[in-house]
Amino acid sequence: MAPFALLLLGVAPAAAGGAEYERLPAVLHVHSDLTTGDFPLEQLQTMAEKAGVDALLMTENYLLRIEYGLPPFRALTRVVREERSVLGLGLEHYLQRVAEARTRNPRVLLLPGVEVLPHYHWTGAPWRLDMELHDTQKNLLVFGVTDPAALQALPAASNAGAGAFDAAAALDLVPVLLVVPGAVLVATKRRALARVGRSVVVVRRRRLFLGGLLLAIGATAFVRAWPFVTAPYPPYRELGSGPHQALIDYVERLGGATVWSFPEAHDSGEQWVGPVRVSWRTDPYTDDLQRTARYTAFGAIYEDTTRFELPGGGWDRLLSQYTAGARSRPAWAVGESGFHGLSAGKRVGPIQTVFLVAERSERGVLEALRQGRMYALQRSAAAGLALAQFAVRAGERVAISGEMLAAPAGTALEVHVAVETLDGSAGDVRATLVRNGAVVAVWAGSTPLRQVHREVFDGAPAFYRLDARGPGRLLSNPIFVKAP
Repeated sequence: MAPFALLLLGVAPAAAGGAEYERLPAVLHVHSDLTTGDFPLEQLQTMAEKAGVDALLMTENYLLRIEYGLPPFRALTRVVREERSVLGLGLEHYLQRVAEARTRNPRVLLLPGVEVLPHYHWTGAPWRLDMELHDTQKNLLVFGVTDPAALQALPAASNAGAGAFDAAAALDLVPVLLVVPGAVLVATKRRALARVGRSVVVVRRRRLFLGGLLLAIGATAFVRAWPFVTAPYPPYRELGSGPHQALIDYVERLGGATVWSFPEAHDSGEQWVGPVRVSWRTDPYTDDLQRTARYTAFGAIYEDTTRFELPGGGWDRLLSQYTAGARSRPAWAVGESGFHGLSAGKRVGPIQTVFLVAERSERGVLEALRQGRMYALQRSAAAGLALAQFAVRAGERVAISGEMLAAPAGTALEVHVAVETLDGSAGDVRATLVRNGAVVAVWAGSTPLRQVHREVFDGAPAFYRLDARGPGRLLSNPIFVKAP
């Protein structure tokens, strides 16, 4: 495949800094049978190869554990529902399996990532016969953290590996003290009167039942309180976006990347546990993208209706905050698959993130993800679009997605756009150019579509992005322009 920079012919010989990039189609957010997916890693690679996909960004479930315990001794009374996760499987084993699959089939790059639930919370109570579980699908995808010890300590709900001994953990140990009176009752003989025929005699008896009961309760409390820490963010009250920001900051310190997963998706349901109605609900949470900072990206295109990325919407507000200096970094858009299996018509390939990489490696993909050199793609059943060119030129200086172009006020700017189909066929397409949240140009025609938008830079910080629709959809990441 030709380097991306060579597609800028007539604009510049290469992207800013002379770098040349190759288009790498990838599927982001994939589960294998290591956790909640249906297929092993090797079979997923085969499916990807047949779909023309060069990389899979795996997001195995980090810890799927939901729990509830009655106060004051939460550990002793805790009820747990847990599904397969890499924390239970073993993080070293997960990373080793990915490395083995990559060795067997180097043609499809595998990146090991995890899907993390930072926090969930309960409302209602079992004695009211009505409980509701909130935000179990408000997740973050984590990439670029491959040290098992660092992964073990991710600040996530129910993760004892990131827990600490505190007052709640100490309270859970109180029932352990029952082993003392239990042992005394079992070991000590008590004088008692017993009737033997018509006579009454004095006997010595151990109180085995009561003592054994206390010993059993104390031993159970010990086992259930292990490892004697309180996991981060207990699920008994709403904590807002604080736990999610803590995870973002933790991953950032390690040099990794975080992606908000399916921010506009709905999830709800209910079931009865005896007489208790247990329901669950996760509402769309685009407001949390405004409340948090320093994350890398968010799922912008997926197999659901989305509005956050529309012109003038939430994404443009985030980008405007960045250009105004109110945010330290922009939020990039990705295509998010969420592939577990073939149910509900799901396949590997319709939803992609196409990275512009300097090298076909894990490092190259992660660099492109962090820097915004990518676009989100939704393919139709028959074909899909390709972004052959998206660049802003000011004289001899050129920037592509994710880059900042410095230009003095009064500079003539040219925004070059070229949209094609993946198979080179002709198809109707409509391309919308967005500047600072407002639509500044709309082009409709047949592929290959090539257009240039010209304007004079007024000196105020600006960003440009492209939304193209035809056989599927293509959403670029922004190019920024500012005065020197």
